[in-house]
Amino acid sequence: MAYYAIAPLLCALVQNELYMHLYINQVYAGQSTNQLVVITSSQPQGFGITVINDWPITDGANTVGRAQGLHFQSGQTSEKWYTSMNLIFEDTRFSGSSLQVMGTIPQDGEWSIIGGTGEFVAAQGIVEHNVIQEAGGARTYELKIHAFYTPMQSSGVGAYGCNSWKLGP
Repeated sequence: MAYYAIAPLLCALVQNELYMHLYINQVYAGQSTNQLVVITSSQPQGFGITVINDWPITDGANTVGRAQGLHFQSGQTSEKWYTSMNLIFEDTRFSGSSLQVMGTIPQDGEWSIIGGTGEFVAAQGIVEHNVIQEAGGARTYELKIHAFYTPMQSSGVGAYGCNSWKLGP
């Protein structure tokens, strides 16, 4: 089971805060690759190469989801990879929920959380990612996820509480 912590914010049942500590396993070379080059390039620095990925997300021991999306070489003068992917959760607690992220790879940095589904509706936040191991055509990323989201069951807050609208006089 993935480590996570959820803390309701000041307006209870309106927005939750999420912390997760997970790992992504990318295999870019060899027999067991979990990505596919769909567009190649003859340009300098490989400009325009496009790759589809389906990387497992683990909590260190167990697979808890998949990182599915694409990344492409977006730099003409240096190696810059842009990514857009869904972190799709398959474990029991968040099964069917996802976070939509975008940013740059493979070096250490941050991805923006620009949305979510299921438990993580309207998510926004950040994913800190660091390469913690690279060998033999494989790379392991450590992910530190920090997000805010609005659970769907919270839409019934009334009595002019948080995020409520009063119509009329």
